[in-house]
Amino acid sequence: MELKKTAKIIEALLKISRRPVGVKLVHSREEFMKYDGITLSRPLSYCVAVKSASLGHSIKIDRKTAGCFGGNRALGLSECDEAFKSGAGGFGLGLYSSPETAAAVADALPRCSPDTYGVIVKPLEYFETDPDVVLLISDTREAMRIFQGYTYTYGLTKGLNISGNQAVCVEATVTPMFTGEMNVTMLCSGTRYKAEWKGSEVICGIPMKKIGGLLSGLKGTVNAVEMDGRKKEIEKELSKLEELDFVIDYGKTYDLNAHVQKRAQAIMV
Repeated sequence: MELKKTAKIIEALLKISRRPVGVKLVHSREEFMKYDGITLSRPLSYCVAVKSASLGHSIKIDRKTAGCFGGNRALGLSECDEAFKSGAGGFGLGLYSSPETAAAVADALPRCSPDTYGVIVKPLEYFETDPDVVLLISDTREAMRIFQGYTYTYGLTKGLNISGNQAVCVEATVTPMFTGEMNVTMLCSGTRYKAEWKGSEVICGIPMKKIGGLLSGLKGTVNAVEMDGRKKEIEKELSKLEELDFVIDYGKTYDLNAHVQKRAQAIMV
């Protein structure tokens, strides 16, 4: 399936105001130059690039234009510094109760080997080949739907990594790359300050290879959890895309069914 259509199906099934964002790590200048995107003239934090991509822009970041120490380290755009590994850095920032705790967290956090040449960040629909990870920015209600769809197909998400630190780079991007599983981030104070996300926004990061199963799961759970008003919107949008490949059942959800059954039992008594 074309990635443009994949993005449109995601937007039909989820009530999100930002575009699905694709992220691709590349390991040579030759590969980096093959991608279209804005060539930066000054450093930009990775999370700000993600915010920009969610608004429709294509961004290319390399080692010269990557503007966040934590993001650079996580994405393999720089070496891991000793202060981070020892815990002195995290403890010094006041994020942990001791250097030992900070060091343990640093050791457990996934990070790419420092051989990344650049990172391509743009709307999923603009990719011609599969990105590594897809980022879905939503409110918590739609994040619930993402988890419901994912769990429908794949079962419980294993190894969730959530600390409230290094949110977009580690939690939303690198963790799904390493685990092969979806992860969610409540964002961190750094990205909330720099990228100015809405207070209600969270990001789910999904490996590209799991997107097909997520879409199947979102479709598979529509009848169980969505109310009629939302079902009508989904039916309309999927019909436009010629992707309405299931029957929408109005007047029923699993909780409404349970309520009706409970009332029927009470009447019988």
